[in-house]
Amino acid sequence: KQWYQRRVAITAGDFTNYYAVRYQHLHLDALARAHSDKAETFSIGTSYEGRDLKAIRISNNLVNSDSKPMIWVDGGIHAREWVSHTVVMYFANALLGEVEQQKQATFNSLLDKYQFVLLPMSNPDGYEYSRSSNRFWRKTRRPSGCKYNNCNYGRCYGIDPNRNFDADFGNKGVSRNPCSDVYPGKQAFSENNTKAMRDYILKNLSQIKLYLSFHSYSQLFLKPIGYTTRKPKDYATHDAAGSAAVSAIRNTYGKVYKNIRSVELYPTSGSSQDWAYLKGIVHSYTIELRDTGRYGFRLPAREIVPTGKENLNAFIALLNQL
Repeated sequence: KQWYQRRVAITAGDFTNYYAVRYQHLHLDALARAHSDKAETFSIGTSYEGRDLKAIRISNNLVNSDSKPMIWVDGGIHAREWVSHTVVMYFANALLGEVEQQKQATFNSLLDKYQFVLLPMSNPDGYEYSRSSNRFWRKTRRPSGCKYNNCNYGRCYGIDPNRNFDADFGNKGVSRNPCSDVYPGKQAFSENNTKAMRDYILKNLSQIKLYLSFHSYSQLFLKPIGYTTRKPKDYATHDAAGSAAVSAIRNTYGKVYKNIRSVELYPTSGSSQDWAYLKGIVHSYTIELRDTGRYGFRLPAREIVPTGKENLNAFIALLNQL
């Protein structure tokens, strides 16, 4: 069993499949052991069901990198969006030279300048449930209430974590029905994973220069703010960053990602991107990955690497905008 787990931990970096949380975590640990001068793993907290919220921090001369500017990347906040956390795993492998070796000179320069904190799987309970029981599950797995306010009709589970941040909480694009996919919870940061993300980001707020969250699907670069049509003061900065990112994506395989404000997709309150922006991280964005609807959330595993490659180019373009 130990041999099998070690083997899967390694092959979880081959990007030919979508792997269970435990194997993703084993792979992150294997990366940190193989690159101990550049990488370390740690947990920012635990989920409702007790799973680690495991992150990896990557930088050159890691032991002396605490004062460097920080880049935050997360994925998997919505359980059914499997490619989102896999792309963040791809980024970790790329930064450490396990893939994209032709870009290592670029990455080496970036690792001299920044420390990268990647949280590939920010909703592990929901993801495991989407693997075992309901492929289209979106939310967390904490009990959230009763159907029709009467538990005789059944119980509801889960809160939408991307409606659970304290950014115009509970007002737009949400439902008060605890069984709804967009139920935001009774209060902001009611969920273990959103609280853990909040606490870590606030602890390092003065150093974070980019907040980037991956979702799927629709091929969109989403900019603040999602709950009002009024343009934020940093609109021009956001637009330039989005233009650079979608251009880099298009120049990779010709895929077209639209550069829009989140509110142009549909109004939403409580998103992680908007909360990060309101906390002062000017460059706070969401990228909705492939595709535009043919496969939707069931994106075939053969699309993982090209999706990773085009968004890695977008990531580099974004970093050049900072």
